[in-house]
Amino acid sequence: MNLQRRNILRGSVAAAMALPIAGVKAVELTKDLKWDMETDVLVLGYGGAGACAAIEAHDAGAKVLILEKLAQGGGNTAVSSGGFVAPKDKKAAYEYLNATYAFSDSEKDEKLLSTFCDEIMGVKDFITGLKPETKLMIYGHAGFTTLPGSDTIDKYRVRGKKRGGDMLFDTLRHAVEEVRKIEVFLETPALELIRRGEEVVGVVANRNGKNINIKARRAVICSTGGYEYDEQSLRTFALGRDILGLGSPGNTGDGLRMAQSVGARLWHMTAYSCPLGMKVPGLKAAVQLNILAPSHI
Repeated sequence: MNLQRRNILRGSVAAAMALPIAGVKAVELTKDLKWDMETDVLVLGYGGAGACAAIEAHDAGAKVLILEKLAQGGGNTAVSSGGFVAPKDKKAAYEYLNATYAFSDSEKDEKLLSTFCDEIMGVKDFITGLKPETKLMIYGHAGFTTLPGSDTIDKYRVRGKKRGGDMLFDTLRHAVEEVRKIEVFLETPALELIRRGEEVVGVVANRNGKNINIKARRAVICSTGGYEYDEQSLRTFALGRDILGLGSPGNTGDGLRMAQSVGARLWHMTAYSCPLGMKVPGLKAAVQLNILAPSHI
């Protein structure tokens, strides 16, 4: 991971300046703007993606600060099934995943797929390396067993007292907070990006009821989740359907809007998965109905 170049977002900003969005803006750095604190890499959002980004940045030698707007971390990772794919063979994994695109008549980004197959081979070692006593269990295999390469696909979970995403995020949290001592600010939402021309150099955040300016010397990483709890985004991208949110209530699309404010383009915003569920009075999130097969004979 190369953190020497701090203009990580320059390519996408220069190539695709988005149309202005109502109520969304980035703050331009001026000589009058004062920094309240500084770090090398500023991670927005403390779910699975944010935790992994923070770990990688720290291990590459950067000072890292994580901002999480809710009272606890976890994001959708903590409320997911906690599963991840670890293929036995990279070539077979590519063959299988490539076939799923043809099988579903879906568009394919060749570079993205190749990179995914390269990186996914190290996921199992990455997870077990986060905490010495981490044990894994295989809970499934390829979803489409008639496709070529399907035999190489194994699905894993972290084995433990809890089930699913709780165990996975507990492992990530241990690596972030206890091993690396990475600083995490809870209940500190990022409000606006601060830019200097085409570079993102920091963030305006709210901490303890006060807006503060945090400088990022190398990068701002936006891992703020989706938009399932934002009514305007649902109307825009979900084609007007009445869809209830299943994941973290913190997913209100604010990170997406901040990214758009510096020219980011959006991709596949109308793709969503809707299992059977129900809304329980008093809870913001819906509840998925899932009848599990017996796990023993």
